Amino acid sequence: MHITCNRESIQKYVANADRVTGKNLSLPILNSILLTASHKTLIIRATNLEVGVEFHIPADVKKEGSIALSGSLLANTLASIPDEQEISISADKGLCTITTKTKTLTIKGFLPDDFPTIPVIKDGEGFIMSAGKFIQGAKSVLMSAALSDIKPEISSVYLHQIADMVVFTSTDLFRLAEKKIKQSGVTISHGVIIPIKNITEIVRVLESTTEDISFLITKNQISCSGNSVYITSRVVQGVYPDYEQILPKSHTTEVVILKQDLLNTLKLSTLFSDKFNKVVIKIDPIKKTCIVSTKNTEVGDTESHLTTTLSGDPVEISLNGKHLFDCLGAIEKDSVVLEFNSSDKPAVIRGLGDNSFTYLTMPLTR
Repeated sequence: MHITCNRESIQKYVANADRVTGKNLSLPILNSILLTASHKTLIIRATNLEVGVEFHIPADVKKEGSIALSGSLLANTLASIPDEQEISISADKGLCTITTKTKTLTIKGFLPDDFPTIPVIKDGEGFIMSAGKFIQGAKSVLMSAALSDIKPEISSVYLHQIADMVVFTSTDLFRLAEKKIKQSGVTISHGVIIPIKNITEIVRVLESTTEDISFLITKNQISCSGNSVYITSRVVQGVYPDYEQILPKSHTTEVVILKQDLLNTLKLSTLFSDKFNKVVIKIDPIKKTCIVSTKNTEVGDTESHLTTTLSGDPVEISLNGKHLFDCLGAIEKDSVVLEFNSSDKPAVIRGLGDNSFTYLTMPLTR
C-alpha cells in the first residue's frame, strides 16, 4: 500500500475512528484501525463489535493495499505532526511508514485479514434525514436514558415512527423525553432500540458531516450511510415500554415561564438541594405566585419567586431539580410551559407553542 493524502483530513477521521475502537485486551485487533487504499480513496475502519464506522477520504493511491494499526498510536502520531499539509503512508510486510517533509515514522501493524468485518445493510426499512436533524433528535433525549445496563431496553433510545415523523424517546422510569422530527418518506413499521452508548457514538460521528444520511433498519442492526461515512450499530432485542399510555392527556394547572429564569433558579436551587435534588414548586394562580424552594439541613435553604403566567388549580409538588434542569437544553423556545395535575402525578414540560418535544418527570415522594 502506498498513498499520499491531506494530513488534516486523515487526522480528523482517525481520531473519530479511534473513539470506536474496542480497547480489548483479549482481542487486540479491536484496538486497531484498518487503513485500506482503493482506487482514489483511503478507507478508515474501526469497530468494537457493537458499533462499526467507516470513513472515506480522497487520496492519491499509488499502490492499493491494507494494514491495521493501533488506533491510539496512529491518532496520537498524526496529532503530533500538525504543521504538515500532506503526508505519505506506505505499508509492506506488516510495517507502516509515514513520511512528511521533515519526518519519517515507522509503526508496526497487524494483519488486515484478522480485522473483523463491519456489517453492511443493503435492504431494510428506514428514511433519509440530514445529519443535523438526527443529531438534534438524539441529543434532545439522551439525558433521560438509564445509565445502568441492567435493563438494556431503557438504557437506550427508542426510534420509531408516528405519522410523518421520526420519534426519538428515552426513559429511565423516573423521567421521559420524546422528540419528534418531521421527515417525509419515513418507513419504520417496527421501532428500533439503540443502546445509549452506541447512539452517542453515532451522534459524535455524524457531527463530522453535514450531508444527508440514509438510515436502514433490520432486526439486528441499524446503519447510517452517507457519501463519506458509514456507521452500523447493534440494536437491543426486546420490547420498549408502552410509554404513550403514561403521557397525561390533560392538566389542571399550567405555568408559562421564561426558560432563562427557570434555568437560573434551578442553578441556584441545586446548590442547596439534598441528595435527591429535591425542589418544591408551589403554585397559586389565585394569588398569582410561583415559588421554587429547596432545603438542605447541612447547607441551608433558598426560596425564589418567579414571574410567570398561571392558570388552573393551586398545586404544590416536589420534583428532581436536576431532571428539570437537564431538559431545558432540549427546548428551543424562549418560554416553557409546565403542566401539572396534582402533587402525586407527573409534571410535563414543553416549549411554548412547540409540541415537538415533550418531557415528563415523576414527583418525589420522599
